[in-house]
Amino acid sequence: MAYILGFIVADGCLVEHKNGYNTLNITNKNSEILKNILAVMDSGHKISIKHRGGTPNLAYFQIQIRDKNIYSDLLKLGLTPRKSKTIRMPDVPSEFIGSFMRGCIDGDGSVSVWQDPRWGRAWQIRTVFCSGSLDFLKDMQKRLCDEIGVTRGSIQYSAREYRLCYSIADSVKLYNEIYQNIEYSSLYFKYKKDKFERFKKIRPEYFSKSVASSSSPA
Repeated sequence: MAYILGFIVADGCLVEHKNGYNTLNITNKNSEILKNILAVMDSGHKISIKHRGGTPNLAYFQIQIRDKNIYSDLLKLGLTPRKSKTIRMPDVPSEFIGSFMRGCIDGDGSVSVWQDPRWGRAWQIRTVFCSGSLDFLKDMQKRLCDEIGVTRGSIQYSAREYRLCYSIADSVKLYNEIYQNIEYSSLYFKYKKDKFERFKKIRPEYFSKSVASSSSPA
């Protein structure tokens, strides 16, 4: 449930309808993750196709859930209609923070692995969480700093959204936290996890405890 909450915070919305039937909408390019979310929720809701911007080729998959209890619970957790610029970090228990962050990064985040010419073409990794709400990312920044031991990273503004960015040492700590105990879970994007795994193979020295505590960029 922590993962699904993170996914909703990043890539879902609450919608108020004039007929009084309010819904939870979750939209993503990947239909498989939506199927897995429905399975975990033991839900029989259908997945529909949604075209964005009136462009037929720009197709997304969507779940629409009309359930008063779910809608009410999400309101209590701090979600609101038109939340993108106002949401704050929900009070997620510490033992579930990794699952919540995995939902956030799968919903609206990225992992990049590349060779940087500024550091002698050394391999780099960057983990990014995106949101329209600066307050949400500031809340997240503090929670991760306090509970996982990452640095404060950096918050940047680009293309109408804010981005909380972490470099190598912090990305390693995030990897260790968000992918722990997922042996039997279907709730993660394999291609994002694979990017962390690729970096681990290229630069295994960063996954020792002593080096992972360092904050050097290369």
